[in-house]
Amino acid sequence: MKDIISIDSFDKDTKYVKIKLNPNVYNLQSIYAAGYVFLDKAYIILDQNRDKNIEVYLFAKDNQDIKNLGMEFYNELINYAHYFSRVEKNSAMIKTIMQRVLFSVNPKFAEEAEEQEIQELLKELEKEEPAKSRNKYGLANPKKKK
Repeated sequence: MKDIISIDSFDKDTKYVKIKLNPNVYNLQSIYAAGYVFLDKAYIILDQNRDKNIEVYLFAKDNQDIKNLGMEFYNELINYAHYFSRVEKNSAMIKTIMQRVLFSVNPKFAEEAEEQEIQELLKELEKEEPAKSRNKYGLANPKKKK
C-alpha cells in the first residue's frame, strides 16, 4: 500500500498526497470524474510519469487529514470506474429505452426509424447479393429450380 499512496510535504504548511494510478485499471474519464468531485475539497494536479502511470496530486484546501483525502479519492475512483463500466455495458439497453420514450411521444419518429432501418437492410442485401450470385470466374450462377 505504501507504493500506491504516499504523503509528502513541501514545507510546514503545505501538505499533499500523491497517488499513482495505472491507466489500465482506471481510465482517464474516471480519474477526471473523481477529480471533479474533489474540486471543493482540494487543489488537484494531474500528471503522467515515465512509466505511463497517472499521478494525482491532491492539496487540501482546509485543515483536512491528507491521508483520508487520498483514500476518499480512491473511493470516488472506484465509484466512477464502476459507473462508466455499467454505462458502457448497458448502452444498447439505454438507447432502446430512450427510443421507446421518444417514439411514444411522437409515432412519426418510429415510422421514420423503421423506414431508415429497412433501407439499411436493403442496402446490405444488395451488397451481399452480387457476391453470392457470381461464380469464381465472375459469371452469374444459374438459378436452381426447386
